[in-house]
Amino acid sequence: MELDNDLAGAGEQGGPWPAFADLLAATTLLFLILFAAVAVPAIRRAGQADAQKNTLKRIEDELSSRRNDSTVSVLRVGDYLLVRIKGEATFPVSRFELSYLKPAGKQILRDFGGVLGRGSLLADIDQVQVVGHTSSEGTEERNWQLSASRAATVALFLIDSVGVPACQVSALGRSRYYPVDPDAARRSDEVDEQDRRIELEIRPMLPADSVQKARRGSCVPRRGAP
Repeated sequence: MELDNDLAGAGEQGGPWPAFADLLAATTLLFLILFAAVAVPAIRRAGQADAQKNTLKRIEDELSSRRNDSTVSVLRVGDYLLVRIKGEATFPVSRFELSYLKPAGKQILRDFGGVLGRGSLLADIDQVQVVGHTSSEGTEERNWQLSASRAATVALFLIDSVGVPACQVSALGRSRYYPVDPDAARRSDEVDEQDRRIELEIRPMLPADSVQKARRGSCVPRRGAP
């Protein structure tokens, strides 16, 4: 009887185990913590992806008028847009200097800058990466130098003559290693003139991307630059 009285007293005081309501509340809290840890980042990434797609779609629509020009094409490649300008509109063989950049290429780049200046598109772009490519002829050293120098020339033209902010432009050369037709290049050593080209990789801003914002904030433009 004494043991029964002890158990009854424990029951009246809540017992050694938490009440069902407390257990339910703890389970709910744990679920919310797990949701915040897993689902919220996923939702944020999905929102960033949607914003990225919308920006790319706007830019692609604006540039679509150039698609009928045989010297330039606009392609969606993963998470960026690729503007490909053929060599016949950019530089003669073995040249990279601004004085040799052809009028057709300059006009394409000016048109491109005009597109970015409309509808606040420029504010939605993180980087315009200018990429130079060469054909397979020539030495390794020459092709690396030539592709990088052509990219740098076009990048400076975008900054100085088109008005794209320097902090949103980068340049690199890829030599001969990314031909337009990789399968054909693997089968034959024949030079393909189409491999000589300039490409603009347009990468959009991602909302709430702290790393991207920090990198942009670390860029110091030239004195007096807009």
